[in-house]
Amino acid sequence: MNDTSIEDTQRMLSDSVRDYVQRGYGVAIRDASIAHQHGCTPARWAEFAELGWLALPLPEQDEGLGGSMAEICAVVEGMGRGLVNEPFVPCAVLGAGLLSDVATGSLRAHWLPRIAQGKARVACALWEPGAGFDHRAVSTTAQANANSVYLLQGAKALVPGGAGADAYLLAAALRPGTWGLFLVPADAPGLTATTRSWYDGQKAAELQMSAVPAADLLQVGSEADIVALLDRAVDRAVIAHCAESVGVMQGAFDTTLDYLKTRKQFGRVIAANQVVQHRMVDLMVEIEAARALTQAAAAVLDDPMSTSTARRRHTAAGRACVALAAKHVWQESVQLHGAIGMTQEGPVGQFVKRLATACTVYGSAESHLEALARLALDGPPALAA
Repeated sequence: MNDTSIEDTQRMLSDSVRDYVQRGYGVAIRDASIAHQHGCTPARWAEFAELGWLALPLPEQDEGLGGSMAEICAVVEGMGRGLVNEPFVPCAVLGAGLLSDVATGSLRAHWLPRIAQGKARVACALWEPGAGFDHRAVSTTAQANANSVYLLQGAKALVPGGAGADAYLLAAALRPGTWGLFLVPADAPGLTATTRSWYDGQKAAELQMSAVPAADLLQVGSEADIVALLDRAVDRAVIAHCAESVGVMQGAFDTTLDYLKTRKQFGRVIAANQVVQHRMVDLMVEIEAARALTQAAAAVLDDPMSTSTARRRHTAAGRACVALAAKHVWQESVQLHGAIGMTQEGPVGQFVKRLATACTVYGSAESHLEALARLALDGPPALAA
């Protein structure tokens, strides 16, 4: 496939999301999603499946479309611009992607086609209480009982897309230096999932596990082996999240620009002030830089010849740039709107909340800059805070 065909495919995917949002994903539907106990209305998720979006990240042999990271980013950027609330990145990219990496046999045949069809959602429980966004800090344990069934003990915090998920992917220590990757059904005895709302209305879950029987042990290996699997899945999710954030930034920029062109002060529109124009140009440049770095990182993830170090470097650089830009865009959006920029009813208010959340999820800009510095010095990867 040549570069023109690739660009055409990405453009068509982007157009499909834009058309979907314009056809009716407005305030009422978004509010219904936010109000839903799982932050994901079944009707919307079924529509995602019909449009092929849920199949996009999955391999063709599993009823997926085998989409590239660049194509996934084209979809999620449109979702961000339209403030789509459903947990596409946490479930369709992160959860389904990791499951696709490790599942085999009947387990794979049972889950992946159902995920592509919108009949099941799987979330990744990566982070533990007090560990920030560091997926390498695992204190959850799994011990085999007399019947050789592993019993999970521990807690997982801030599981994106975890509210209403059908199963959870999580890592646990089997013994010192050896970890396992488990798939735990949401209705497993001893598992308690508590729904939490983020600042922007999206839902997450907190998991408490007390002797939870884990029937599906997907992978056993050294701590380094399991971390490498998690790193690859998290890199994909981080870049998809970056693309979504770029879309949100673009939406906030467009909304702010429209406001400046219509709001008058002292007899003329605010946009006529040169200092305001300069501030908007600065924002536009930052958004384009964030988009370019995200696309570059996606290309590295798509390259089968890229090394894990190269993937981590590009992911850290892209994430740091996007987090810093997101913070600047939401601050300027509020400043240029005035107090109305912070209101729920204001047109830019939801963009501001989404960007404020996007600045911290998957790690702050500072933590990724530290990771980038350590990788550049060939040291161990920094832990996300």
